[in-house]
Amino acid sequence: MIASEAQEYNVFIMSEGSAASPENRRNESSEVLFNPKSIAIVTGTLYSTWYEGETRHPLSADKVRGDLAFSTFTLAKNKGYNLVVIDGGSSDAFKKALEKKDIPFTMQIQAGGIGSSRRQGIEQSENTEGVKIICPTEPEKVSIVSDCIQIASLPILKNEADIVVLSRNNQSFSTYPQYQARQEQKANVLYNKILRSRGLLREEDPDLDFWFGARFFANRPDVTELFKEVFQFNKGNTTIDKLINLEMYSNVQFFPIVTALHKGLRVKSVEVPYKHPRAQTAFEEGNPSFDRKRDIQRRTITTELIHFIRMLENSPKSRLSKS
Repeated sequence: MIASEAQEYNVFIMSEGSAASPENRRNESSEVLFNPKSIAIVTGTLYSTWYEGETRHPLSADKVRGDLAFSTFTLAKNKGYNLVVIDGGSSDAFKKALEKKDIPFTMQIQAGGIGSSRRQGIEQSENTEGVKIICPTEPEKVSIVSDCIQIASLPILKNEADIVVLSRNNQSFSTYPQYQARQEQKANVLYNKILRSRGLLREEDPDLDFWFGARFFANRPDVTELFKEVFQFNKGNTTIDKLINLEMYSNVQFFPIVTALHKGLRVKSVEVPYKHPRAQTAFEEGNPSFDRKRDIQRRTITTELIHFIRMLENSPKSRLSKS
């Protein structure tokens, strides 16, 4: 579908498990009018060493991820979604390529990495006419746009959820680097266990796939404000304290969901047929630096959660505070 067609195209998406048969099409209670222009995809880019053209040796992470980002952006544009790209300092070649491909982007205003980039994108999306759902995601996740948006949006469009956390199945995890898949599955089990121990999740509730970065949420002030809150950590002298950076993950992906659960908002887990990019998996598989990164993420993000829950409970043991 070309972009001009996508912008004017409304489709019916069926409820989970439904097939697009004539009988189901007559059952309007299971259908929701889906308009791509009601979705804002928010993402940040920072590919300081990206270059145009064929890949050179040695292959760099910026080249792999930057090329994937262009696939995501082109697909989102052709499908008619609102695309909000905040660039934090990519190479001139990358920004010129965005302009050449007519992909709109805004330079990041405030320094601070992923956190400030996403907040800027969310604020821009909030004020975009017709946007009902905001989806912050990593730019390399092409499959979010090709396979997941309609499925993830349905519960919000049907007013069954305020926030949707996407869930991966075993087939999805099989498309990841093996070490990353194992670490993220292990981290999810621990994260959900901690939430249940503090009464934030019930025993009968499904686990939430926190380590899957994309989020979908309703464009309402009581929801969007959760994704714009900033918390700071009072660091000590331990090794893990020095590694903690709330702006990398917890402030923008994890804490908003925990706060929503604490406030009693409707958080729904929705399984999607996500496929990790082959090029990214091939580049990262067996790379010790990426494996070490996964280890650090699991340890620091779990530590941050414990202190965040203590803060919600007004415990003096918490080392977190709201900025």
